[in-house]
Amino acid sequence: MSDIDRYSFLANAVAGRRVGLNHAPENDVLASSDNRSITLPRLPQPSDRESWCEVVAQAALIAAGSLEAKIVRRLIGKPVTSRRYIYLEILRASRLLAHRLPVAFLELPALQSADSYTATAAESLTWALSKRTLPQTPAFFGRLRPFAILHAAFMDGGAGRLGNRQSSTQLTERKPAELDDDESAEDSKLLRLFENPLFGRNRISDLLDQILGTAAARRHERTNTGGGGAEAPVNRMEAALRRGIHAVMSHLKFDPSVAPDSATSTLSFPEWDELGKRYRDRWVTVEEVEAWRPDGERDLAQILIPPGFELRRQLAGLGLNHETHNRQPDGTDFDLSRLLDCAIDLATGHTPASLNIYRSSRRTRRDLAVAIAVDISGSTEERNEQGESIFDQQLRTAYQLGRTLNDVGDTVALFGFHSWGRKRVHVVRLKGPDEAWSGRVAERFSRLDPVGYTRTGAAIRFANYMLQTRMRLPNRLLVLITDGISYDQDYESSYAESDARKALWETRASGAACVCLCVGGSSSADTLRAVFGAANLLIVDESHQITMQIRNICRRALASVWHRNRRMITAPR
Repeated sequence: MSDIDRYSFLANAVAGRRVGLNHAPENDVLASSDNRSITLPRLPQPSDRESWCEVVAQAALIAAGSLEAKIVRRLIGKPVTSRRYIYLEILRASRLLAHRLPVAFLELPALQSADSYTATAAESLTWALSKRTLPQTPAFFGRLRPFAILHAAFMDGGAGRLGNRQSSTQLTERKPAELDDDESAEDSKLLRLFENPLFGRNRISDLLDQILGTAAARRHERTNTGGGGAEAPVNRMEAALRRGIHAVMSHLKFDPSVAPDSATSTLSFPEWDELGKRYRDRWVTVEEVEAWRPDGERDLAQILIPPGFELRRQLAGLGLNHETHNRQPDGTDFDLSRLLDCAIDLATGHTPASLNIYRSSRRTRRDLAVAIAVDISGSTEERNEQGESIFDQQLRTAYQLGRTLNDVGDTVALFGFHSWGRKRVHVVRLKGPDEAWSGRVAERFSRLDPVGYTRTGAAIRFANYMLQTRMRLPNRLLVLITDGISYDQDYESSYAESDARKALWETRASGAACVCLCVGGSSSADTLRAVFGAANLLIVDESHQITMQIRNICRRALASVWHRNRRMITAPR
């Protein structure tokens, strides 16, 4: 008997209703639920104790009402807050459902060590959003998947109900502004059985109308709809579907950091489908836009601190190529032009101004193009123990890196990115590759807000496109600054990780080096290494820790690409 069959009765008993059980993809190691079914991780050697604990925890969340759509909407793009919410809700459910839960579950140390409990799911959400210190969420508590929960809620309360109406020909024509969930206006399927499809009504159905009290609704329908041969209107269904789809992503304020009508270019990029092992051609739409805040510019005097001398010293030697210097006091060859001038001076009885008659080749020519992509999605709004947000730390890192590389003579492009689904990925211009560094760059930084979601693969492909088409230099470097969380509509877990990994592979194959800086993020280090590679990943808790490590990781990334290109050139054909 599989663990799915073994725990089915347990899940139903705890949840108080029928709950489905299924296995998650291989890369997913935490249990989750969409409020209709429970998804268990497919581990190589599952622990029986952990498995039943995960089932009980997820079923308890369902029974306690922790996965309601109105609560979950506020957790989209906030994985740290979601884990805190899960912890509080499991504690609340353990007290609320103590009579229903196994005694062995209630005696687990993670539940015994708790010293405070919340009374409602709304209170748990308030605690999770606050700066209150909470213990680390145990792994068997599982994780929250907001999009899966909202999609299931939409199918149950919106599309599913509409499908029933459509199948029973009960669609009525109403304007989108009048849409509601008025169950009293729905016709009974039983009454439909007594209707004549040619003549509409009969005495039996009229009698049932009077008994059930639905005659008034019938009269209203007859005065507002066509006859028996009329086509069923569909505008109510279409409008309700549109409302439901947008409701999934309506919690976060919609694009407040994008200036209206500021898009100057729109590009389409593919996306890698790991399940189908193929590219989805022209799947993602990327718009290049200007930064804008409806509340005006934010004071970033304490955030955009000028870079120190040490960071400049660390980055000064990156991307240098050999350059010939004439009129040198020593070198490997003669400077024939200067040597001829000296010979003429001596022949005419003059003393040469100098004897710098050599040429030397030195690594002083800067041929490095750098595209810096900084994550400005809603997940970066989380704060550390000192109260500073990941968003502010990433802005400081991007500003200091960009300014330092620009000052030493490199070509720098800087942009932020967030997304609202595959059709609306925004890259916000902070500094163009042909633009001089000025106060305008800091001004654009001050117009940013952490909003939206993170479609990492699209951001990487856009940066690679910029390096290849607008910044054609021998040495190219992509610096991705993120909290490590790739999350968007239909873009999460193994699908998002494989797409980001594929985008990085494409970038390296085109001849550009890639570096990922994870500043203050909460993602698993193993997950980040699996996507970006251990050699090209730098994980720090504070932005100032980057200074002493940035040089080595960038040099390794550039060297690996240089060796790769050299092998391709020298390989026999």
